[in-house]
Amino acid sequence: MTDSAVRAPYHRCPPAQTDEADPVTRQRELRAIADRYTTTGPFSVDALCRVISAQRGRPLHVHPLNVPPSSGLNACGMWIATDVADHVFVEHRTSRFHQEHIILHEIGHMLCDHVTEDLPSALTEALSEGQVDSGLVRQVLARTSYTTGQEKDAEMVASLILERVARRHARALGDADSRLGTILGINDGD
Repeated sequence: MTDSAVRAPYHRCPPAQTDEADPVTRQRELRAIADRYTTTGPFSVDALCRVISAQRGRPLHVHPLNVPPSSGLNACGMWIATDVADHVFVEHRTSRFHQEHIILHEIGHMLCDHVTEDLPSALTEALSEGQVDSGLVRQVLARTSYTTGQEKDAEMVASLILERVARRHARALGDADSRLGTILGINDGD
């Protein structure tokens, strides 16, 4: 995580695009967000969560999403913002990579300032007190109100962050392979 990302003010997406909005401009805006959080230095989802928490000036809690498969709900993640904290719920019966992608998707919602309305007051009160009521979470999941545009934006932010991190990692491995080849006399060096 870059020092500049830690010190930078919290970055939000511009307002969601309308039908007339230019999709190329929107993609450029989402790419700028991903660039801001993945430019240099080591990256981890945990470190990004700490940066987002610091920038928003409130705790960001990650909880397992305990929704039984029999519930019929097809959600693998969710973000709920209360007056005092952010709560990300993540499917825990999946790979670590998938969990991190889910977290990045939910962070994408935060960075784009997405909203969901009509949360049960009992849920926001329980979360404000640091409690998680899985029954209330199921109720919220059953009433998701994210628009397709919001989901696309959040998924784009998550995918762009992962793409940039993977590219940096591949370049670092390529550089290491090149140096090792030079040391072993396999290539001529640069």
